Amino acid sequence: MSEFFSKQNVNGIIIPSGLLVLGTFIVKQEWMPWACLLAAVLSGLKLFTTRPKAVLKPTEFQDFELTEKTIISHNVAIYRFKLPTETSILGLPIGQHISISANIKQADGTSKEIVRSYTPISGDHQPGFFDLLIKSYPTGNISKYMASLTVGETIKVRGPKGAMVYTPNMVRAFAMIAGGTGITPMLQIIRAVIRGRPTGDVTKIDLIFANVNSEDILLKEDLDHLAAKDEHFNVYYVLNNPPEKWDGGVGFVTPEMMIKWLPKPASDVKLLLCGPPPMISAMKKNAEGLGFAKARPVAKLEDQVFAF
Repeated sequence: MSEFFSKQNVNGIIIPSGLLVLGTFIVKQEWMPWACLLAAVLSGLKLFTTRPKAVLKPTEFQDFELTEKTIISHNVAIYRFKLPTETSILGLPIGQHISISANIKQADGTSKEIVRSYTPISGDHQPGFFDLLIKSYPTGNISKYMASLTVGETIKVRGPKGAMVYTPNMVRAFAMIAGGTGITPMLQIIRAVIRGRPTGDVTKIDLIFANVNSEDILLKEDLDHLAAKDEHFNVYYVLNNPPEKWDGGVGFVTPEMMIKWLPKPASDVKLLLCGPPPMISAMKKNAEGLGFAKARPVAKLEDQVFAF
């Protein structure tokens, strides 16, 4: 109901329809039924033509223009890409990701198409654009390509992809372990859960976020803000090289940390993992030792341990 009374609908539908009906009442009251019918038809047409349209195609790459590049650090940036219209949405289910394709020049002078998967940090509740948080690695093909982009250039995107599709209250609690840029699919779900609080989403979330140095902690302010405003979301940071007076975890994520900071294994608890492959392999072993179900090589939605 609140969406119907948005500023766009008030100015584009409600006020014009009201003026049409009111004007008819003043000028010729016997035409009122026709005026009401015309107002209803025009309002319905306006609603239909302005509703958000999903643009992603699962089997076809499309070009999207870079409109803004926000530098976070020397090797991390947020890239904002424009969708076809101000009301367009990606149409990306919560928990899924997109594929980015680029022709990358090789050492022998030839070009090769490289495809990598990324999870936007924006959502379909934000029409007109999508944001990607990307860390550039010296050996990363797509990440280096993205870092070289300037405003006005385009990328090729296809999707949605992935086995995870979040629905409100699908589990009682999420246990999450993320490393580095593995925070992006976690943040997508965290934000969706918290947005759903007013409509009854009571899912509890506990996150362990591991990094090498304190400056590597991506979107820390966002995570701290979400944790401060939502009593059912908690985050625990772990660093390999902590600064002085660090009050988080130190070293690798251990079974002891998982016991202390994550919910215990249960049929209504799902463990989500995303990060570097060696870390994910270690976390799967830790989880199994703590009583979680053995993780499959390729995760499915129904799995208790799901690695992105």
